[in-house]
Amino acid sequence: MFLSFSQIKTKLRLIVDRPRTRLVFKALAGAVIIGLVWKAVRSDTFKGLVGTQPQPMEVEVFDSMLRGYDKDKLLWVIRIKRSWSVGNRFYFNLESLHDGYLYDNDGRIVVDRIRADQGEVNSQSKIVILKGNVGANLVVRDELPGNGLRAAGKNGRTITVKADELRYYGSSKRTFLSGKVELMQGTHRIVPNQGVEVDNDKNIAYISHGFTIYVDDMVVTGDEMIINMDDETSDVPGPIKGYRAGTPTSNPDLDPRERNLRKISSRLSADSMRFISKNGEDMVELNGNVEMSQPDKSVSANSATFDRVSDYMTFEGNVRIRANSLKWALDPRRKNQFKNEDIIKAIQQPILITGDKAVFEGGTRRGRVLGNVKIVQSDKTAICQKLELDDSENKIRMTGSVQVQRANNDTLKCNELEIDLTKEEFVAKNSITSEFRLKPKTK
Repeated sequence: MFLSFSQIKTKLRLIVDRPRTRLVFKALAGAVIIGLVWKAVRSDTFKGLVGTQPQPMEVEVFDSMLRGYDKDKLLWVIRIKRSWSVGNRFYFNLESLHDGYLYDNDGRIVVDRIRADQGEVNSQSKIVILKGNVGANLVVRDELPGNGLRAAGKNGRTITVKADELRYYGSSKRTFLSGKVELMQGTHRIVPNQGVEVDNDKNIAYISHGFTIYVDDMVVTGDEMIINMDDETSDVPGPIKGYRAGTPTSNPDLDPRERNLRKISSRLSADSMRFISKNGEDMVELNGNVEMSQPDKSVSANSATFDRVSDYMTFEGNVRIRANSLKWALDPRRKNQFKNEDIIKAIQQPILITGDKAVFEGGTRRGRVLGNVKIVQSDKTAICQKLELDDSENKIRMTGSVQVQRANNDTLKCNELEIDLTKEEFVAKNSITSEFRLKPKTK
């Protein structure tokens, strides 16, 4: 007697629906799931990703070198004092890593001098994890080979890195620095709030969660930074703020005015910032709403550049210099020795100077304001095309369509006006169209 297909389905359903049969099926399913999970946990990739430690040590090697490859392309080279395998051929523990390199897709070194106390490598998943006193250098890449020959390297400046942990993922060519991270770029010490991500193929480092820069006595903060090693530039696309606490110094090599300026706290702000380190030069560019200030004076502009090598400061676009007086700009040994009442009054009054550009030379102690210069004090207004303070000669010069108008409507027009602070004299030169007399020196 044969059963129909519908009768067979009915009998199977009756068997499956029995409580004992359902229990057997659940047990079998559970055993299959446990087996699959156990197989995954035992896999080499899983061990490398989560750092699972296999049990017995099987292979131990001293003073060795490990190389990682991806389809015959070299990913990393690390030199270690001690390494050991603990159960599979892809996973290695590391101890006392004293040198190492990471490479881009073209075989060029992007990170060198890697050091760490300990670490682990999974050559199958192409992951390197280093921990404890991690150190490395981010470097400018060599030029791409031409005509089969390696071109000369740029020999550029490196960025020295310290971190608690370094993780390198060969499949994505990304390096992550975490824990307590510090980068030294020239004279700048950069401390990210939450680590650094490095794109090894582009040779660019990203700081995305805030940072602090320590340079000289200044502390600068911002939200994000992009460090392009090959261009030797670091860009801060968002606003920055800087602060320098007043620090008295008795350094005899400093100009007395510089010593006085350092006693007073300073603030700095801008919409964006860029560091440039090329050919041994250190430059800082600030853009958008630039302002440097102390409690009694400030200078603002659309942009500014600081050349640390030549000690130049340049402000451009809508330059505004404000000060409660001019005492800070004078040699302290001279500011209280003037006899001319006009000079004394000009020094003591608040002043506003505007122009298109301002240049301050620290080495020669010269300052210039250029283009559509206007000088405003309560009792006079002066305009010219160039205002220059020459410290070496102790003179102030105004040139180019000079016009000075006093509150009593006395007016002087000339092509050049020179103020000799040593002789306490005003000298107007070339094409004088009117003049006014200054009060004589007081006895």
